[in-house]
Amino acid sequence: MNQLLSGSHTAKTLWRGALTLGLAAAVAAVVGGAPAARAGHNDSGVFASSQTVPLLQFPEGLVAWHNKLYTATYNVVSPQDSRIFIFNASSGRLERTLGGRPGEELISAGALLGLTVNPANGDLFAAGNFTGQIIRIQHADTGNPRVSVYAQYPSGGGPEDLTFGPDGALYASDSNLGVVYRISAQGQLQLLIGPAGSGAPISDNGLFGAPVVGLSPNGLVFSADGRSLFVANTFADRVVAFDVNAQGHVVSNGRIFAQHRNPDLETYPTGFDALVEPDTHFGPSATTALNGPDGLQLDLDGNLWASCVLGDNLTELNPHTGAVIRTLGTSANTQGGLLNAPTNTAFVGNKIFTSNLGIFSSLPWTIVQFELDRH
Repeated sequence: MNQLLSGSHTAKTLWRGALTLGLAAAVAAVVGGAPAARAGHNDSGVFASSQTVPLLQFPEGLVAWHNKLYTATYNVVSPQDSRIFIFNASSGRLERTLGGRPGEELISAGALLGLTVNPANGDLFAAGNFTGQIIRIQHADTGNPRVSVYAQYPSGGGPEDLTFGPDGALYASDSNLGVVYRISAQGQLQLLIGPAGSGAPISDNGLFGAPVVGLSPNGLVFSADGRSLFVANTFADRVVAFDVNAQGHVVSNGRIFAQHRNPDLETYPTGFDALVEPDTHFGPSATTALNGPDGLQLDLDGNLWASCVLGDNLTELNPHTGAVIRTLGTSANTQGGLLNAPTNTAFVGNKIFTSNLGIFSSLPWTIVQFELDRH
């Protein structure tokens, strides 16, 4: 839901300024507050907190690789303090922090969003939302990471989320401009999916539409069989699907895969007033399936999970029918739960981790974990 705060357009700049004033006070309250409760690493609970990792502010991107958990921060209050943290997924130990050091300036040049790993070689990729850059970090978990610009978005664009496709290419969303790109191994952008008039070869069939800039397209992921691309429209409480051919190329047939509309919100969205609709209510009525899908991810069984940033839950969907299998978690804001604007998930064994953006709250920022039971 986050490109509202980025880009060069006047409206977004004003919006970011208004929101930042409110968030600065929240940052001071959180950093100076009481420590968050921490669960044992075999239980559901808090995995990491800004109370013990002070720059873990507005954690957004999240990805797991070889028992390491990587998270990127969308620090809209102090963009130069945006970081990528690398945790041991088993012990919870913070092993490395990227950004804020010589050679890592690209990471701390502005707020970050989605993360992904190239399964072919382990390279880490980050969405540099404020700079419009896709950043590649090679050897991320060593003492000598190599950080470079992999691709540059056009003016006004901002990287949102990232995923690798069955053809080996990187796919990236841009909810400033409302499009999806395919990025070649040489870092060349190919406009792939977009609305009428965008010049994209594949139409979104109007399904990326949102009255608020920065909410769609958001998270994206390919199905386990590689024959569908799923894309989140956060405002419309919708997941859109596109067909992928046998060669691994996205072809067409944009359609609603799953949608469960709910205008309700857990708390008032300070700085995002346009999210409030005439029939919006505030409170636990917002905690429904697919309310504000942000990041999308597959579990080990190939089921599709959506991090519901507006409804403070994780929604599991059948990857073939779009039917809701279950929701997991409750709101830290209204129900005493663990979730506070969750944006992305990652899976390690029987655990699911999620990053809590916490953008409308003065609670500590956290990454939380749940033990999953297998169906």
